[in-house]
Amino acid sequence: MLIQKDENHFVEDGAMFYEDFVVGRVIESSHGRTIIESDCVSLTILLGIESQPHTNRDFAKKSEFGDLIVEHIVTFGMAVGIHSRLISGHAAANLEFDEIKALKPVKINDTIYVSSEVISARESKSRPKQGLVKVMLIIRNQHGDVVMTGTRTMLVWKRNAS
Repeated sequence: MLIQKDENHFVEDGAMFYEDFVVGRVIESSHGRTIIESDCVSLTILLGIESQPHTNRDFAKKSEFGDLIVEHIVTFGMAVGIHSRLISGHAAANLEFDEIKALKPVKINDTIYVSSEVISARESKSRPKQGLVKVMLIIRNQHGDVVMTGTRTMLVWKRNAS
């Protein structure tokens, strides 16, 4: 979406306001993200995760997965990042991440795509210029397989709040 500042000046703002979150609506990001080996290894180490399927290629090759797999917290974090500009660009706060489920392994060089289904939306009782929104994040790989899901609850600004 472009917001016109003056005759020849526009600002891109694709972020959603509270009113845009309609229960049942599915919001899909227009781009994906390929997870490369440096993402997997550096973020896993940064998080202090030393689990062999994520950090030891020799071990991983002998496992049921056949190679390194991406730690699910890394996958979920990247998915939140992909989707943040769109669904939380006007969020005042993330309140909760819950029900995170790793359904299939994500491997190095897999590309993830993210969509969200609006589960609930209601006006805030204590903050009249904001609303509470809960979405189900759905993360798919390049084959369209759902690899992870999880819920996200946000406090989101209303469109005309000043």
